[in-house]
Amino acid sequence: MKIRAAVVEDAPDMGRVMVTSFLWAHRGQMPDAAWQQRVDEWTPEVSARGWARAITERAEGKAPLDVLLVAEDDSGALSALVSGSAADEDPPGSIAEIGALYVLPDRRGRGFGRSLLRAAAGELADLGFSTLQLGVLTANLPARGFYEAMGGRAIGRRMDDEEGYLLPVTVYGWPDIAALSGEGGGTM
Repeated sequence: MKIRAAVVEDAPDMGRVMVTSFLWAHRGQMPDAAWQQRVDEWTPEVSARGWARAITERAEGKAPLDVLLVAEDDSGALSALVSGSAADEDPPGSIAEIGALYVLPDRRGRGFGRSLLRAAAGELADLGFSTLQLGVLTANLPARGFYEAMGGRAIGRRMDDEEGYLLPVTVYGWPDIAALSGEGGGTM
């Protein structure tokens, strides 16, 4: 496995990873109509355009606190991605937030998620963030179990709008981002 910064040429594969993984992971965790709307309207090409914009903004210095990483399997195929940035609701700027962490279904259980989460935490710590948080659909028990195994603690709840449906989200937090990354002496 190789983890590296995303480049604009990765956008099509990132779109494929994001859409495939999201649809696979969230089927049955949201109303069928919302899931079907995602299937109908959110293609890998649509997602790729968003990733290309994000990567370009980062490269141009317009998003200096964003982290966009990809993981390749041993054959060089892009298999997973993670994005992180400053948390919107944190005016002092000490809290980072993971906005996306997705692994292709057939690559799950091979350490991609763990390695990407730790790598993103390390880069975010290097950018000056001290804590990390992320939100996951409350119904997504496999993801919640993963984040808890990675040392995340449920610190709150919120409602997110998914295609017009309000869905409960559990917010996980790590009070010491350096420990999560493995740089702070903590173990995960």
